[in-house]
Amino acid sequence: MWTLLAPAPETTPLPPTLTLKDGRVLYLTAPPRTEGSRVIFTTVGGKTYTLQASEVESFVDAPPTPTRTPRRFNPQDSHNLGAIARQERAKTGKTTDLSSAPPKTPGPAKSPKPTLAPGKAAATHAKKKRTTVTPTPAAPTSPATTPR
Repeated sequence: MWTLLAPAPETTPLPPTLTLKDGRVLYLTAPPRTEGSRVIFTTVGGKTYTLQASEVESFVDAPPTPTRTPRRFNPQDSHNLGAIARQERAKTGKTTDLSSAPPKTPGPAKSPKPTLAPGKAAATHAKKKRTTVTPTPAAPTSPATTPR
């Protein structure tokens, strides 16, 4: 069961392949270049060879990569509704990302707050000075008994 849940192993891409008429297959680091009737190439092993073009049977630059089948979602499952909506938007050509917030447009310019002169500010704070009154504890009405 766990093998079904494990991600599929990624396939390693094959390097360019050169097949000779005698049946040998050579893997190349880069596509071969042709100079006159000669084919010059470097193998994965790091060796450079030169052959007659008539000795080469075929050359495959890169095998086609398999395309992934599109994921199918269950429309009855509420967890898939967002993905289904994205697929529908992609089918119609609407590629706007609706999950991000719209760009903010600059609003009207705000007027600065008025500031007071230095002397006036000190006078304003002096008027707001308050005193705190601490209540005095009430006298006990009965003698206090100490626990034994």
